[in-house]
Amino acid sequence: MSRLIAIIVGIVVLLAAIVVAVPMFVPASVYKQRIVSLVKAQTGRDLTIGGNVGLSFFPRLAVKVENVSISNAPWAKDRDMASMREMRAALKIIPLFKGDVQIDSFMLVDPVIHLEVKADGTPNWQFESAGAAPTETKHAPSTQGTGAPTLRQLSLGDVSIENGTATYRNQKTGASLAFEKVNVDLALPSLDDPFTANGSLVWNSEALSLELKADRPRALTEGGETPIELALKSSKINSTYKGTIRPFEGLKFAGNVTLDVASVRDLAAWLGNPMPAGKGFGPLSIEGKASGGNGVYNFSDAKIGFDGMNATGTLAVNASGKRPFVKGLLTVDRIDANTYLASDGTAQSGGGSNGGGDAGWSNEPIDLSGLRAADADFTFSTHELLIKQIKIGESALALRLNNGVMNVDLTKLALYDGAGNGKLTLDGSQRVAQMAASFSISGVSANGLLTDAADFKRLEGKTALNFAVQTTGQSQRQMVGNLGGKGEVKFTNGAIKGVNIAQLARNVGQGALTGWDSGGSQDTDFSELGGTFTIDKGILTNNDLKMLSPLVRVAGNGTVDLLNRTLNYHVNPKLAATLEGQGGASDAKGLEIPLIIEGPWTAPKFRPDLEAMLKNPEATIDQVKSLKGGGGKELLKGLLGGGAKTDTPGATGATTGTGTTTGTGSTTDSAPQEAPKPADQLKKLFGG
Repeated sequence: MSRLIAIIVGIVVLLAAIVVAVPMFVPASVYKQRIVSLVKAQTGRDLTIGGNVGLSFFPRLAVKVENVSISNAPWAKDRDMASMREMRAALKIIPLFKGDVQIDSFMLVDPVIHLEVKADGTPNWQFESAGAAPTETKHAPSTQGTGAPTLRQLSLGDVSIENGTATYRNQKTGASLAFEKVNVDLALPSLDDPFTANGSLVWNSEALSLELKADRPRALTEGGETPIELALKSSKINSTYKGTIRPFEGLKFAGNVTLDVASVRDLAAWLGNPMPAGKGFGPLSIEGKASGGNGVYNFSDAKIGFDGMNATGTLAVNASGKRPFVKGLLTVDRIDANTYLASDGTAQSGGGSNGGGDAGWSNEPIDLSGLRAADADFTFSTHELLIKQIKIGESALALRLNNGVMNVDLTKLALYDGAGNGKLTLDGSQRVAQMAASFSISGVSANGLLTDAADFKRLEGKTALNFAVQTTGQSQRQMVGNLGGKGEVKFTNGAIKGVNIAQLARNVGQGALTGWDSGGSQDTDFSELGGTFTIDKGILTNNDLKMLSPLVRVAGNGTVDLLNRTLNYHVNPKLAATLEGQGGASDAKGLEIPLIIEGPWTAPKFRPDLEAMLKNPEATIDQVKSLKGGGGKELLKGLLGGGAKTDTPGATGATTGTGTTTGTGSTTDSAPQEAPKPADQLKKLFGG
């Protein structure tokens, strides 16, 4: 840009020199043609003056040119490199004879400037003499290996650009910029005094204001380094910079920077790189020490706020490749993965304690293609990590993002009073999102984890959990339906809340029941509860369920349809005549009442498994009878809602063999009746 300024100043000096040399009474058409010829000879370009040329010699050299344009390079897209409705300039005369340019005023009205770079790197502002390449002479502008010309002295008084338009195209890099409504006021007392610029422009339909101060302008013209202060403000971005800058041979800078972005997503669209539709990539703020050049930028002592998360540490960005590469070492107050994973931002209902309706899994699209926007290598430590409703405490993780695939290694994991580690992979490189996770945790509070993970509040105790799962899909529902993996879970020293298994077994004997409240309002304490499981296409299968508890032992197997949120379980509660808990024999003697639990997990149905009981009805009847006497009598009474009626000598109303009773308690013999079948007795006992 300094070269362009130097060229414009050169034209002004040329005009001034002609004015000094040509008598003021010479017709304008004569020196107009002379100016055009000289510009052609010096630049190889055509200068067109479509309007009047006004000259004034006293008290200062003043030039006014209307409807002027200068042609572009032959290979450039636009016909003219620069044009303007009016150019006015006023110079001090005496300093010109010393080789100094002191401009009292300089104004461009409605200028249109087209800057362009050829595929081989040649800029359109590189001029040549007509008919030959320029040759270096002792009078040529000196350089310092940077291609930047030097001026002995330059002074700008009242300098402004009014309603300008500028474009920039780079055939080599593909970059393209267009600025409209450019209004700038410049001040430059001398090349050795601070240069200031204040103005505004419109870029991509967005107004942007600029304030600039450069302490050593001469360094800018010679390719050196100068301290600067810069402020950019718009509705998309507010940024300040205070440090040093070297403009040539690749822009280089080092200093303190602040950046406030209302929405990274909106900013990316404004910059011409729109992100895929989705959530996240909202507010961003950065404060710290910055340095960089040639597309590589570094931040140290950084304070970063992004999507409601706050971090401190170091950050490096390499924007020179196909995708930006970000590397950092950050301490974050909290990481909310839902910002990028959630499809609808609402918590899904699942197995609530009160039953009722089930909203189901969401069909809203899950789009992980935003992961392809950049590559990253981060080391995080955080006080909280939120995934869906699951809250993970103080943790350390390494995050690597490459070509849309994000791998998260949780090396330290604090989870609901427990601890563990895990790995998470999110693959957004393909059209269909993929996810894989594996975790190993222990000492976790079951109630907190299950409440947040599945809105299930029926279990308490300490949990040990190991699992590895994977899935793919374009929505939450598809991902649940495609879920696969395996794992093991064990709960210790806990309780099944609001379900008394003994009372449930008693109640189910009177017919099928529905809802968790079928087991009463009391809890069932246990010493141990758990088993292993596999998951295939959203169906969880468990074949070794075991629960050890005083008076109750439970063994079972079945499936959980995660997609449809239903249960299909066969369990064998054994109402044991022992108080031995954890470590007790799972085959303790007692009453077995096989149950089927099926239906929605919010309100399942409980019924006796008559098919299993009828396979050996005699054994079941014998168990009932064995508990009717001795020490089992009170247990049966407590578990089945009252003691069995036994034949007591002297009791009134004793039943006769014919179904009649006598008042004396004696039994009247009658014709022998067929003994009832055990199966019929079993059905009658349990409401079959």
